[in-house]
Amino acid sequence: MPNSDNAYGVHNKTTREYRIHFAENNAVVSQSFGGNVETAKSFFFTDSALTCWNDNSTQIQWAITSDGNGIKVTNGFGTKGSGTPEADDWAETWTSTKNTLQGASNWFKSTAVAPDDGAQKKLVMTTSSDHLF
Repeated sequence: MPNSDNAYGVHNKTTREYRIHFAENNAVVSQSFGGNVETAKSFFFTDSALTCWNDNSTQIQWAITSDGNGIKVTNGFGTKGSGTPEADDWAETWTSTKNTLQGASNWFKSTAVAPDDGAQKKLVMTTSSDHLF
C-alpha cells in the first residue's frame, strides 16, 4: 500500500513502460498477460521490487501497456515533512532501495531480463508523458 505523505503535494511523477524486445531487430516480444495487471507486474519485477514500489510511492497506478505486451506504471512521491533530509524522503528512499536491489540482481525477475528460451531478448524501459493519474 502506498504511503500517505501527501500533505505537501506529490512530486516527481514519472511514467515508465517495460517490455521485452528481441535483441536482433528490437521488435517487441508478444506476451500473454491476459489483461491481468498482477500477472504482468510479477512477470517483470521481484517481490522485493514490488515492495519498494508500493512502500515508497505516495501515489502509484499500474496498467497493461496499450499493445498488451508490457507493464506501465505511474508513481509520484510525497514528502515526510519539512526538515526531512532529502536522503530520507520518499523519492530518494525509492531510488536508493531500487539501486541496492538492482545491484543485488533483485529488481527484475531473471525470466524478464534473461529468458531461457534460447532467443536473444532484452528488457526495455521507456518513459511516457501519458500518466495514469
